[in-house]
Amino acid sequence: MLFRSKRRFNEFDPYVRYIAINTKKVSNVKHRQAILACTDREALRKIAGGEYAGDFADGVIKPNIGQDYAPTGLWDTLLGDKVEATGNVELGKKLIEESGAPFPNPIVYDYGKTEVSDKVAASLVESLGRCGITVQPNGLEPGGYYGVVLDPAKQGSMSAGGWGPDWLNASTVIPELFTPSGGFNMSQYDDAAFNKAVADAKVISDRAAQAKAWQDLNTQASQLGLTIPTRFGLEQRIVGSKVQNAYIWGPYGSWPYAILSVEK
Repeated sequence: MLFRSKRRFNEFDPYVRYIAINTKKVSNVKHRQAILACTDREALRKIAGGEYAGDFADGVIKPNIGQDYAPTGLWDTLLGDKVEATGNVELGKKLIEESGAPFPNPIVYDYGKTEVSDKVAASLVESLGRCGITVQPNGLEPGGYYGVVLDPAKQGSMSAGGWGPDWLNASTVIPELFTPSGGFNMSQYDDAAFNKAVADAKVISDRAAQAKAWQDLNTQASQLGLTIPTRFGLEQRIVGSKVQNAYIWGPYGSWPYAILSVEK
C-alpha cells in the first residue's frame, strides 16, 4: 500500500509483526498450521488500527527489503486450502484431525500487557477457540517481557514479536529468527537440515541466487508454522509545506536526512 501527496506519507516501516509459535511446546507441524488457519488476522489488524496499521503479512521477510522478498502463498495454498483473513475454521479442524494427536491444550500466549494487547489476546482466545484450541493469555510487564520469552524455561507456547532487518539482506532475518545461533529465535526452532540451508545461503556469492535461497527458506518457515505472520507494518507521516526531498526510507523507517532541505 502506498498513499502520497506532496506532504503526507503512508508507507512501510521496517517491521514485520508476528506471533512466534514455540516448536518445543507445539511440536506437531499440523497443530501449528491449525493455529495459523484458525487465527482471525483481520481482527488483529483492526485492533492495531485497521488498514493504516499494515498490510497482511505472508512471512517474516517484508517487501521493502528488496529482492529477498517473494510472496510465499501462505494464505493461498501453503496450508492445503485458502485461508481468508478472518480464518478458515474447517481447515483448522481438519489439520488437527490429520495430526494424529490431540491438540496440546491449553497453549499459553505471552505478550506485553497493555490495553491494546489485552484485546489481541482476547481475540486469539475467541478465534482459536473456534477450532477447539484453548488459549491461556499470559500478560507480562512490558519492561520484563523479553526476559521471559527469550528464556526457554519460562516462555509459553506462543509469544508476540516483531522484527526488522539490520540491513537489506535476509541474512539479518531468517538466521536470527529460526536458528539456534540467532538472537531472537522465539520459535525455539532447531532443525539440522534447515540450519545447514541457512548457513549455505549466507555464503552464496551470487546475489540473485542468494535472494532465491532466502525466499525459499521464508516459504519453508511459513509452511512449518514457525510464526503467525500478522502484518507488514505501515506508518504515516507529514512534513511541512517547504520541506524538500522528503520520503520515508522504508527499510530503516526514517527520513533521508542527508538530502532533506527547506525551501527559503
